[in-house]
Amino acid sequence: MNGTAWTVSYLVLWVAVVVLGIAVVALLRQIGVLHARIAPMGTHFAGEGPDLGAEAAAIGLDWGRAPLTVLAFTSPTCTICRELRPSIDALRRQDHDLRVEVFDLDPGTQAVFDAFNVRSTPYVVTVDRRGRVQGRGVANSMEQIEELVRESRLESQAP
Repeated sequence: MNGTAWTVSYLVLWVAVVVLGIAVVALLRQIGVLHARIAPMGTHFAGEGPDLGAEAAAIGLDWGRAPLTVLAFTSPTCTICRELRPSIDALRRQDHDLRVEVFDLDPGTQAVFDAFNVRSTPYVVTVDRRGRVQGRGVANSMEQIEELVRESRLESQAP
């Protein structure tokens, strides 16, 4: 082979390497998107939180102000909590029949965490207007919080 054929084949190989590199980066991005969407559905109990149907702890909130109150327990050192915070705030703005209270773990909120037996974050508790716990669990995605709210609304409407 002459020098021109080697040069052309060398350039073709480099173009192929660049195209394959771009394809790998695109696939890695898609895997990240899939990983975010495959989050487990529904909250999990994790052996903590108040008993379902029990009267919610008296923490100075008027449960009757809304048909359902969502208590979101977060921590400033929790990465998932930081990612969920904008979505929780959007839920507060969008759903006017829903009261959303966020408790960020610090010395001033430790008593609330203890009253609801919350040991891990992000943890969500729903309380109906009668002050009864309708749902609770660790929620690692907004879909899990929305599912908990939907189930809690159905439970609070049951006779």
